Amino acid sequence: MMKTVAVGLACLVVGLAIGFYVGRMMLEREWSQPKVLERLSAAEAGRSTGKDADPAPKEGTVVMRPAPFARARQVLSEFTQKDPVVMRVGTIGNTDEGVELHLVITNRGKCDVTAVSGVAYGYDAMGKAGRVNKGGENFVAFTEDKIEDFGAGKEHMVAMMLHNVEYASLALGQVDSVTCSDGTKWARN
Repeated sequence: MMKTVAVGLACLVVGLAIGFYVGRMMLEREWSQPKVLERLSAAEAGRSTGKDADPAPKEGTVVMRPAPFARARQVLSEFTQKDPVVMRVGTIGNTDEGVELHLVITNRGKCDVTAVSGVAYGYDAMGKAGRVNKGGENFVAFTEDKIEDFGAGKEHMVAMMLHNVEYASLALGQVDSVTCSDGTKWARN
């Protein structure tokens, strides 16, 4: 009996050690993706168009490929480091009208912003990239014109209805173009 318990405990310890190292290896593989940011090809941009499709980013837009939420936040933070308008908080949730994307953006520039556009990314509660567009992508384009009272240092909430969300509840976003009240514009290269 004692030998059986000892063998069982030894197997348990070996199994836990193997599970730990295999899990760690899988996390390292997810976190070390070399090409997280890529330009969208014409074929990929056209995949999420048509009836009942949410807006898809245009061809050539820099998008973030599926990556764990924490890794995506890190990459997006570095990518938008010098941008005049950045996302602070993002969520995707159910409302009475359907599923809605909410992005709180902050104006770090020096002008009153009147229009923004960019790309939002959806993640589920476990931090995995989730479908938010008709083609199964984890990204969707957003645009808001006629913004009022969005001066330097202020925040604004972008809200948009989504139609093809699967399990996403968290959101990240990048602002790719900004229009100021004095007519100046900023756009990502």
